[in-house]
Amino acid sequence: MSSVKLHLGCGTKRLDGWINIDSVETVEPDVVHDLSQPFPFQDLSVDEVLAEDLLEHFDKYLRFVVFYEWARVLKIGGKITIQVPNFKKILFKYFKFGYDNFVDFIFGENLWESEIYIGHFGNHKWGYSEETLKEFVELFGIETDELSRAGLNLRLVGVKKTHKTWQDLDGIQIPSHANKFGKGEAVVSLGQARLKILQFQESNPSIVYSNKI
Repeated sequence: MSSVKLHLGCGTKRLDGWINIDSVETVEPDVVHDLSQPFPFQDLSVDEVLAEDLLEHFDKYLRFVVFYEWARVLKIGGKITIQVPNFKKILFKYFKFGYDNFVDFIFGENLWESEIYIGHFGNHKWGYSEETLKEFVELFGIETDELSRAGLNLRLVGVKKTHKTWQDLDGIQIPSHANKFGKGEAVVSLGQARLKILQFQESNPSIVYSNKI
């Protein structure tokens, strides 16, 4: 039986032997799917997940909902590889890059390969250091096997050790500094955030995946 391998946010980089998934139909993936929505795959059904330059495109709260799906479908012992910008290192590059280039790099690019407009999917919405990336994946039962630097990126290879459900995760407390100094709470539970995200999605229908395999 062949292994099931998901290449998430594939863009125009299609990999043989993988199910190439992207939300932008123009890049012609195998599966068109908005990754902020539940996956069309069963629990513990996938052998490997690859997500390069993708996780940083989801905000502080939505990233939990998105990554839950990646971990949910992965088998125990399954492998996940993630690449994200090394935000801590990038901050030290400010004076070398200059303001315009720095801001452009931080917030991302919406015109994929200078040809395909991908809208808000191109924007960076969160940053990671080596410490915070490792801590984040561990919440979902992923043990870091390798964490390396690749230029201005971090590359994490992890193995799923434990299968987590929303019941296990909803009590996670997410710091909310902007709200603390405004009109909100200093922390928000993942369960609270997840409910608000669901309400938003229901009132703002998103793309529906179409399976072309």
